[in-house]
Amino acid sequence: MEQATKPTTDTNHSGDKMVPEKENSSATALSAVLESRFFSLAMKVAEKYSYSKSKVYRLLQHAFEKLKEESNRHRLRSDFMEKTQVLSRMAKAYYHGEYRKIPTTAVLRILGGLVYFVWILDLVPDFIPILGLADDLAVIVWVYNGLNNEIEDFERWETAISEDNYEG
Repeated sequence: MEQATKPTTDTNHSGDKMVPEKENSSATALSAVLESRFFSLAMKVAEKYSYSKSKVYRLLQHAFEKLKEESNRHRLRSDFMEKTQVLSRMAKAYYHGEYRKIPTTAVLRILGGLVYFVWILDLVPDFIPILGLADDLAVIVWVYNGLNNEIEDFERWETAISEDNYEG
């Protein structure tokens, strides 16, 4: 039995041929980053950092400084900055002992994403215009999207804490 093959081109409403869209090009790019030796190394460093509060705090400081630098250059979108800030706050609260409802694997994923973000060693070096931060953005978004439930719980906890502090 012969299977129908998917056409490689499509037509728009006027009948003109359109160039085929690369399927899952962003997923493929993200996969390349996540499977790179750079990300693997970042995760190994993150695991080592996870045992030292001082190293985690330095990592968070570097992430904050890089966010500030890049936002001053208007190269980062506000939603990316917000995602990175939430992940940083989660790691900080975890290491301060204020919020422990985060699985260890999630903490390592956050630290790995932040290490990759601040490191000069990554798949696409940051000094390359436009593309330099694309891989960093992809990793942070991947980490963030993979932790939706944990982030929602954390943000509810943050809101409750701030409301308690406001009332008290």
